[in-house]
Amino acid sequence: MSESLTAQCLISFGSNLGDRHALIADAAKRISVSPWVHGLQTSRLFQTPPIGGPQGQQPFLNAVAAFNTSASARQILELLQATEQELGRQRRERWDARSIDLDVILHGQLVGGGTGLIVPHPRYTARRFVLEPACDVAAHYRDPRFGWTLKQLAEHLDLGAPSLALVGGDVSTRVELCERLSAEHQIQTFAAPPLKAPMAVVGNAPAMGRPFDTDEEAPTAPPIEIENDDPWVSAYVPRFTSSAKDDSDSNSRGIPRLIARLQHATAETCWPAPHQIWPSGWDWPEYRLEIDDLDWAVSEIASALDSMRCPVHAVTDDGRWW
Repeated sequence: MSESLTAQCLISFGSNLGDRHALIADAAKRISVSPWVHGLQTSRLFQTPPIGGPQGQQPFLNAVAAFNTSASARQILELLQATEQELGRQRRERWDARSIDLDVILHGQLVGGGTGLIVPHPRYTARRFVLEPACDVAAHYRDPRFGWTLKQLAEHLDLGAPSLALVGGDVSTRVELCERLSAEHQIQTFAAPPLKAPMAVVGNAPAMGRPFDTDEEAPTAPPIEIENDDPWVSAYVPRFTSSAKDDSDSNSRGIPRLIARLQHATAETCWPAPHQIWPSGWDWPEYRLEIDDLDWAVSEIASALDSMRCPVHAVTDDGRWW
């Protein structure tokens, strides 16, 4: 990225091992003095329960920071990883306890990534422990894929039951995921209707547009009837007419909070394959899920639903904890 250009960058902090407050404070101090970081603003510190991973973990402390930078997303990731190493993080089991966990969430209008880096963070849209702190310092930041502000996204998650509508992959895979979520996690699920017409293609890329909208796009997708606020997953996107993020109908129980886009992470399709990158076009928030390991995908979806409604408790009055 040219030094004459700056991007609004959002990063997250987490710790549930050792002196959590001291570790996060030390990380913020180290990041704040980087020549790549300008005008660092930090959220309040929040305590949240551990989601997924081994049993017996301590609660997390979480926060986010917003700043301007002329550095690339890759350079910011390298800064965060170097800070983790300096503070003694050991990368072991996924979602294991960790002394410090730093992630790049947003980097300006960038959509894409490469080895070890995807921006926007592919699963932050389901993480209340990221979105609520983000509203302290970056409520106006917009996700470049679907144009919603972080404040709108956080409020949207609170309007309805934790829910995901699966798209991508194939019908049999989506149905299998639903069956396993029901059997292994007692999550209410809804089977897929018959296949709809293939997505229009321009060159080698999907045509821009919504993954759901009119009866012509999803002629057989029935609405979903939900009578409670329990989490749910559907193997298809249910038909609904609400499209505006501020539409009063968006709090309907039968409208998914997120569209979960399933993808295989093969050499041909892994990020940043050109046909996997859309700078904009959808207008409903998405969540990206690799499905090469279905055991992992099932646990990831269950954890995403937990993350949408996990309790988030502020433990400081402001962002001056470091």
